Amino acid sequence: MSNIKKLEELLKNHVMVELEATINELTALLKKKTNNETKDELKYMQDVKTYFNEALKAIENATMSDELALDILDRLDEMELDNEEV
Repeated sequence: MSNIKKLEELLKNHVMVELEATINELTALLKKKTNNETKDELKYMQDVKTYFNEALKAIENATMSDELALDILDRLDEMELDNEEV
């Protein structure tokens, strides 16, 4: 399986689902109580979601290189490892 296909599958089936759930949680928290830290985290998650949506568009338009897909996959692996350490 190519890196592009792996990335597409990972983004569609896992990353975007988790991002959407996190964004929904943060939005619900902000409805209960305004908090600058939560606002910042929500903005960050929305930016990440936008980035990955752009990556999915590049995949759909066949403009994503295999090297870029591999770079994004590596970064996602690093993020996962960082989360496991916390």
